[in-house]
Amino acid sequence: MSEEFLEYDVAVVGAGPAGSNAAYECAKSGYKVIILEEDPVVGVPVQCGEGLSCFALQHLDLKPEDEFVSANISRLRVIFTNGNWMSVHDGGYELDRDKFDQFLVKRATDAGSDLYTSARVIEFNSEEKILKLTYKKKIIFVKAKIIIGADGPKSNIAAWSGLLQKEEWREKLIRAYELKMEGVDVNGFDMYFDVDIAPGGYLWVFQKGDNIANVGIATTAKDSANRLDRFIQQKKIDGKVIGKTAGAIPYKGPLEKTYADGVLIAGDAAGSTNPVFLGGISTAMQTGSLAGKTAVESLEADDYSAGFLSRYQKKWMKLPLADKSLLETAKVMHQFTPEMWEKMGELVGKSDVTNITTLGKLRVVLKAFYPKYWSLIPVVPYMPTVMKAFSITRKWGW
Repeated sequence: MSEEFLEYDVAVVGAGPAGSNAAYECAKSGYKVIILEEDPVVGVPVQCGEGLSCFALQHLDLKPEDEFVSANISRLRVIFTNGNWMSVHDGGYELDRDKFDQFLVKRATDAGSDLYTSARVIEFNSEEKILKLTYKKKIIFVKAKIIIGADGPKSNIAAWSGLLQKEEWREKLIRAYELKMEGVDVNGFDMYFDVDIAPGGYLWVFQKGDNIANVGIATTAKDSANRLDRFIQQKKIDGKVIGKTAGAIPYKGPLEKTYADGVLIAGDAAGSTNPVFLGGISTAMQTGSLAGKTAVESLEADDYSAGFLSRYQKKWMKLPLADKSLLETAKVMHQFTPEMWEKMGELVGKSDVTNITTLGKLRVVLKAFYPKYWSLIPVVPYMPTVMKAFSITRKWGW
C-alpha cells in the first residue's frame, strides 16, 4: 500500500450527529478540519429508533426539513404491563436517520470540512496526535492539533487515549434490536416497560410513516431478537418486516473523563445518552457542538493541554441531560419488579403528564401510601427525583 501524510487543525473520527456538529463548529470558525468515517455511506447502516424531540433541533438552531423528517410526532406514551399509560404531548419527529446524518455532515462540509468515507482508523499515536488509517487501498497518516472521538459506543479513540477500558465499558452497554415493519398502525411513540420481556430496558413501537413503524427492544438479556418476537406476538402486531438493525447503547452514564491532551470525546463514544429512555441523538448533537466550540477555543489559545480542554467537560455537565436525576431514576427503574410496574401503571392511570402541576405531583406521591400501592412505598423517597428526571426527559430525552 502507498502512504500519505496529511495535517489538519482538527481531526474528527465519526460522522454521526456528534462528529458532524463538532466539525461544523470548527470549520465555520475557519479551521482546517477532516472527518473520518469508517462506513462507505454516512448514516448507513441505521442503528437507531430515530425519534427526536423538537427541542433538540431548536437548541442548535436547526429547522426540521422534509428531507430527513419521516413523521411529525405529537404524542409519546409510556405504557405499563397492565395496559395503563401516561402520555406526554410535546412535539417531536421520527427521522430518516441516514438522511439526517447526511444533512448534518453536509452542513459541516459546506462550512469547509473535508470528509473521507470508508476511512478506517487502525492506530492512534496519542503522544504525537497522529491517526493511522486505511483509505482507498492506501495508508494515510493524519496529524492534528486536536482529535475529536465521535466513533460510537465502542470508541477506539477513547480507549487509545486511556479514557476507557473496553472490558469494563462493555458492562455499561445495553443491547438494542429493531425491526422496521410495514402495515403497523401506531400514532406517535409508544414505549413499553415490561421487565419480564425486556429486563433492564424497554420495548418500543415508533410511528415511522403511514402504516410503517420501528418496533424494537433494548435489554440486558442476550436473546433480544427472541424477546422482541415474543412482544410482537403478545401485542398482535401484524406487519411485514422490511428492515432489521442492531447495536449497543451506553446506559450507565458518561465516561468519568471525556478529555485528554489534544483529545475530546463526544456522543455515544463518551457515554452521552439519556439513561431513562436511552435517547442519544440529542446528547450527541449537544456534546459534539460543545466539543467543537471547545476545540476552537483551544486553537485560538494555542493550548491543547488536558487542563485547557477540561472546560469541555465542565460545559456538558451543565446540560439538562447531564443531570444526576436521570441516572438515579434509571437505577430505580431497573430495580422495579413486575408487580411494581403494574402498580405504577395503576397509580399514574391513563393520564397526560404534559402540564402536571406541583399539586398534581404531590397527589401522586400521597396516593402511593394507599394500601393497594404499598409495594411502591420503597420508591416514594425517590419520587421527586423520578419526577424531575421525567420532566427533563420529556423535553430533551427523545
